[in-house]
Amino acid sequence: MSIPSRADIAAMGEGLPELLAFGHVRMPAGSVSSMGVARVTDGAKAHLTASIPALRICVAPDLPSARALYGRLAGWQGVRAVLLPPRDDILVFRKGLVSRGTVRRAAALSAVVHGAANVLVTDAESLMQHCPRPEAVRAFSLDITVGGTLSPTDAADRLAAAGYARRDMISDEGEFALRGDILDIFVAGGAPHRINFFDETVENIKRIDPESMLSEEETDRLLVPPAGDVMFTTEDVAKVRSELLTRRANATCALLADGLHAGVCPPSHAWLAPFSEDNSATLFDYLDCASPSLVVFDEPKAVAEKLALAWKDFSGRLAPLREAGEILPEHSACLISPQEVRRRLTKQRKLFFTSLDAGCPLFEAGKVLTPRTRPVTKYYLSPGTLAQDMKTFLLNKAKVLICAGSRDRARALVDTLREAEVYAEYSEDGEGSAGILVTPLKVESGVVYPAEKLAVIGVSECVGKHKGEEIFRTKKQFIAPKAGDYVVHKVHGVGLCEGTAILNTGEFDKEYIVIRYRDGDTLYVAADQTDNLQKFVGEETPKLNKLGGKEFAREKEKVRRSVKKLAFDLLQLYAVREKQKGFVYSPDTVWQKEFEDGFEYEETADQTKAIAAVKQDMESGRIMDRVVVGDVGFGKTEVAFRAMFKTVLDGKQAVLLAPTTILARQHYENLTARLEPFGIKCGLLTRLQSSAENAATAAALADGSLTMVIATHKVLGKDIVFKDLGLLVLDEEQRFGVGHKEWLKQRYPSVNVLTLSATPIPRTLNMALSGVRDISLLETAPKGRLPVQTYVTPYSDALAADAILRECARGGQTLVLLNDIAALEIYAARLGSLLPAEVRIVTAHGQMTPHELERRISAFYEKEYDVLVATTIIENGIDLPDANTLIVIDSGRFGLSQLYQLRGRVGRRGALAHAYFTVPEHGALTETADKRLRVLLENTELGSGFRVALSDLSIRGAGDLLGAEQHGHIEKVGYEMYIELLHEAVEEMRTGRRPEERKEVEMRVDLPAYIGADYVSGGDKVRIYKRIAEVDSLSARKELIGELTEVYGAPAEPLRNLIDIALLKNLASAFDVGKVTLTRNGAGVSFRDASVFSDEAVMKAVSERQDKMVLTSTIPPALIFDVKGLGGREKLALMTDFFAALAGQTEGDADAAAG
Repeated sequence: MSIPSRADIAAMGEGLPELLAFGHVRMPAGSVSSMGVARVTDGAKAHLTASIPALRICVAPDLPSARALYGRLAGWQGVRAVLLPPRDDILVFRKGLVSRGTVRRAAALSAVVHGAANVLVTDAESLMQHCPRPEAVRAFSLDITVGGTLSPTDAADRLAAAGYARRDMISDEGEFALRGDILDIFVAGGAPHRINFFDETVENIKRIDPESMLSEEETDRLLVPPAGDVMFTTEDVAKVRSELLTRRANATCALLADGLHAGVCPPSHAWLAPFSEDNSATLFDYLDCASPSLVVFDEPKAVAEKLALAWKDFSGRLAPLREAGEILPEHSACLISPQEVRRRLTKQRKLFFTSLDAGCPLFEAGKVLTPRTRPVTKYYLSPGTLAQDMKTFLLNKAKVLICAGSRDRARALVDTLREAEVYAEYSEDGEGSAGILVTPLKVESGVVYPAEKLAVIGVSECVGKHKGEEIFRTKKQFIAPKAGDYVVHKVHGVGLCEGTAILNTGEFDKEYIVIRYRDGDTLYVAADQTDNLQKFVGEETPKLNKLGGKEFAREKEKVRRSVKKLAFDLLQLYAVREKQKGFVYSPDTVWQKEFEDGFEYEETADQTKAIAAVKQDMESGRIMDRVVVGDVGFGKTEVAFRAMFKTVLDGKQAVLLAPTTILARQHYENLTARLEPFGIKCGLLTRLQSSAENAATAAALADGSLTMVIATHKVLGKDIVFKDLGLLVLDEEQRFGVGHKEWLKQRYPSVNVLTLSATPIPRTLNMALSGVRDISLLETAPKGRLPVQTYVTPYSDALAADAILRECARGGQTLVLLNDIAALEIYAARLGSLLPAEVRIVTAHGQMTPHELERRISAFYEKEYDVLVATTIIENGIDLPDANTLIVIDSGRFGLSQLYQLRGRVGRRGALAHAYFTVPEHGALTETADKRLRVLLENTELGSGFRVALSDLSIRGAGDLLGAEQHGHIEKVGYEMYIELLHEAVEEMRTGRRPEERKEVEMRVDLPAYIGADYVSGGDKVRIYKRIAEVDSLSARKELIGELTEVYGAPAEPLRNLIDIALLKNLASAFDVGKVTLTRNGAGVSFRDASVFSDEAVMKAVSERQDKMVLTSTIPPALIFDVKGLGGREKLALMTDFFAALAGQTEGDADAAAG
């Protein structure tokens, strides 16, 4: 027995052997062949499609159904399926970067061309779109083999032409980095790889870990597909530029023509697709990549309807956009018509699957089969039924394959069935002779063929929702300064980093980091002193300090005094929480499981991990302080609901604090419905409730008769008292001040705190990353959710009207954000004049009365309006399930987390959503605004909130969230210096003495010490200098040299000198050394004072090495090394080895640490 195979189908009746032959044979010249299969289940569609040995293009009506079909196909044996992502809107000029969807789309097409995939799953509209010719995909692919001849620079040129973006370091698909003879490529649709060259010969190819950037396994060959779905040769670019120059009157043409001057196509090249001859193919051309081949339609009637709608939408957009100058006449040929689709299909073999008998005028089947199939029972809802049905199957001599999705689940299921006296066998690959086989294969949806006595039970039927157990924490992240950044020197203050410079100091070259201060003064920071530098992180452009002035020292002392109070409060609060034992919650009960089973969606893997982590915190007895970070709609609220339910089951109270009355009401309604079967009541405490209602809720909280409440800031009043508060949930924490949260923690010191955020405030993020608070990341998208198509584009009325009409045409709603209350109504009226009368527009802003605001938002929620023009009131977690298009006016004026939150408001129910972040058509963005919008373009993938928060910390810091006074201090010294001073103050409170500032060791080492200009690019140099300055042990030195060798190649001698000098400095500083000298004439160190003579370890080490050194009793004391006959590096090694031994380090320890 195995998964019903081609042989099994060949033995079936009802025309199924004919279906197998239909897909297998070549189509005679001139013949037209099509077949329909009616009245079949979704599981049967997938199985029968998987059984046909041909290249298959499978077409579903829309993207959500295409994703579902892909999921059902992917687990079947012999299926190598790829999903074709949607194409960017070609009629919208997109500024900035290539989207990740475009990269994945290129990878999917390439997989078909190169034979890596035999099934391409797509939606109806993709049949009408142009795509690269298969020949172009082959021509722009790069095939790299070990031992082959390839120039690194030629490889870089070819990658750029194929749509790859050049970076200093790769971090995402579709990027490459060239450093000398090392080429890193993050393959589109694949993994990152490193190619090492010897001259123009490929020496080796290694897969690398995307986090550490260190190599893993080797491979002999790497096929690199294109990363763009529109490709131009150098000659094409020249032709296109000439054409655009003739149309300079069009602003977009002028902009693109300027961008093409270097002979390279810009990332916004999708708009130029009509000018590319290599972009003239359709998906039908890909059927020639293998033989036999066929097109499979899932529900052809719905496919035909979607084709007609897409064509109507496209045709209706052309004239207004052309008149407004948004597109060119050539764009009218970007789609082929449904009639042209049908004409091209006449040359292809076609297979139609329908759940009913419905015919379709566009697609007619030559023969229709109606095999008997039935869906599989959802056994996970009634586990006992599985054993009963298996006994019945065995009595009827049926064959059953159960797909459990993992080895552990499969083996557990075998044991469960055997305990129920049902004989089942475990099978790794689904092969075996037993009547019932259980396999770890991941077939999602099963099928039953009653007449043939064959059944497959899929993962979704036998397991249902995925449950996971792993609990995880995140790594600490670091923000490094680079050229052009403001920096803070610990002594000299705020300056501007201008990069690096190599200076000749007598006989040798050394590299310095160049910092410019006020009045043009310049400071050269030696490479071994970069630990004195920090990137300035703050909101505003800082004021430069004067080099040599006392201004910065005074500011630093002011901040030091100010943070003492904050440090005392924080330390006291967290010390009490750390020492105090929290309530130990009971393990999950049957009620807890029933409550969780009431969740209507399937948990993601990350959700399962976060829930497990929260429960572990609660059952451990320690006071929980956990941050749950996840995109809007990724299930943070469900994590909170389960924690709240667990809290009240043990007799404690739980409160969820929401930032707005609208969001509070939505939470209240959802939670009340979930609690109804259990007889547990939830209260609502907001300004919209009557005084009597709020008073009754407050009284019930005080006497303990109400255990659960959803509230806004109203709960922070002194009149609200909880009898026994066990859990505080903060939703959208960035909307609350520090004081609100800390006040509640002070009032209830043993309360568990669960913080929910899409982009956590930098202060919380810093505390989580540094280990003060636990963090759970929800980075897995809910099943069926699609990434939002993101556009940064100049604003025009035509663009706005086009986007709104497109959304209305598919029955959705549009959010328009204009953060200017005075202009809101005027703009809404102007928008109304651009749109048909039937498009209903409503406005909303925070100055409306609470009742009026809620009325308007509720009316939009109930679909009484099509367009909501609003201020940032829509940012705060409001669930608008039918809103799929967002237009942000003048997006450069918003903060990064605001923009990210806003994008999360659309596309929450599986529809493909669009976000247009518009910028003024004639006007320049500020540097900060440009950075923010670039971060959004780089993080379009679902689950990017954590990366966006890190970028936000880098761009603006946390000042405004620490209060006005602290904000002012941060702007003077920078975020990192502020946190450092805060840590110092905390340490002083703990120990009673102020930590001594580290004393600098003066280094005079006459050896060349620098990073070669051709070794590392300027953008990475400062970061590496920071790493070098932190080397404080032999093992750290070995690790750093290993990483540098892996990523950049073997370090040259000047760089090795630099690393050894940094190591010597850090080792010597621990023994109160004031100066290190290494010259042609000798080598030695001088100590700061005579206390060295009472240091037993130093005295013992010197006495054991009397033949190599002598300790003098001069003032200050000096240790003179005997270096006669030694070269410079040997002298350095002698001194370094001495201090390493003094610190108890050996090369053996370094080897052990490295291993």
